[in-house]
Amino acid sequence: MIADLIRDDQFIELEKEYKFLARARGEQLANGEYVIVDVETTGLEPAQSELTEIGALKIKAGEIKDIFSSLIRPKNPIPPEITRLTGIDDAMVKDFPGAGPILEKFSLFAGPNIIIAHNTDFDVPFLKHHLKQTSGRELNNETICTLKTSRLLLPNLPNHKLHTIAQHFGLTAQNRHRAMGDVELTFQIWLKFIDLLKDKGIMTKRELDALTSQL
Repeated sequence: MIADLIRDDQFIELEKEYKFLARARGEQLANGEYVIVDVETTGLEPAQSELTEIGALKIKAGEIKDIFSSLIRPKNPIPPEITRLTGIDDAMVKDFPGAGPILEKFSLFAGPNIIIAHNTDFDVPFLKHHLKQTSGRELNNETICTLKTSRLLLPNLPNHKLHTIAQHFGLTAQNRHRAMGDVELTFQIWLKFIDLLKDKGIMTKRELDALTSQL
């Protein structure tokens, strides 16, 4: 198995001399093309709640290549507690399309790229459910979760919320609890994580997946 081979001490020594052997690891994380995404919603469950905003950055080799950002008009009124948290109210979204057209555009924006989110177990099910519901299409992109990566790299943090990780690195972002604000912060954190992963010898998504799957 490749996963066992690349951890073999003899392979690691050979790789130092024969650089082409690094291809067995797959594309390196630092050189990858990703879509970093965050969603705002009316609740916690995709089947009972709606999307109100999607924000995303397309990045390649650590540089921003494109931006996607849109509010979404849900079918039902936005709960007051959600407005207090996000600042998004019914008046803000009344002139925007519903989820279907926005998700179609996001699907094209994301293409086949790996999706990064802080807690993919929340954002990705919302995207999958509502894309399937509105267009019948599947979202099958591979994912990287910065929440799980944080648990791997920063086990001593009191928690692994986005703002806690940001404070650890001395990072700040505007408009917390809005999609693009959280995407910006996730992007900055991901760049920090790539350096920490390199220090641990974790160079590819395959290697990262093998470790985070054990958490």
